[in-house]
Amino acid sequence: MRIFYKLLIFSTFLFLIGVFLGFNSLNAPKSENMFCIYEKQNEIVPNFRFLFINNLKVILILSFGGVLTFGGLSIWSLIFNGIPLGLFLHSSWILRHVGELKTFFLLIFPHGIFEIPALIIAGSAGLKIPYELLRFALGKKKEMITEEDAKEFFKLVGISIALILIAAIIESKITLKLAEKL
Repeated sequence: MRIFYKLLIFSTFLFLIGVFLGFNSLNAPKSENMFCIYEKQNEIVPNFRFLFINNLKVILILSFGGVLTFGGLSIWSLIFNGIPLGLFLHSSWILRHVGELKTFFLLIFPHGIFEIPALIIAGSAGLKIPYELLRFALGKKKEMITEEDAKEFFKLVGISIALILIAAIIESKITLKLAEKL
């Protein structure tokens, strides 16, 4: 379990790098309405199913993709998924009035408190197996992958899926309604 906390901290750090990169992007959108993310685009209106399936794909890339690429996809995806959050924060704070932070938090916070931890936990899962393989290769453990390692990996993936399920419900039922009123 100590290893999990190290991976969780590392995954959080990678996500925050993405937020930092998005916030400090020289090409940050200068749109008058950065928060039009919930408006119709190509006639696709986000609903529960759309939001859940989209986030499920991200969770699977972060976890299983990380295992298949020795952590590469997990690292890349954690950073990449932090960038939009940084861009939205930049847009609401720097390019607009500080009062827009309220809008930012109303549109991100309700579902983000579940979605962001889900991404970070899935990233940790995607780094878990490669980390254990590295420990084995360095002679720090006797078995390549133990049953306990596999159980912990699938437990982390399950927790991530449960969290994005909750996030999709909140985003489709609460966040979208808030966005319509703003």
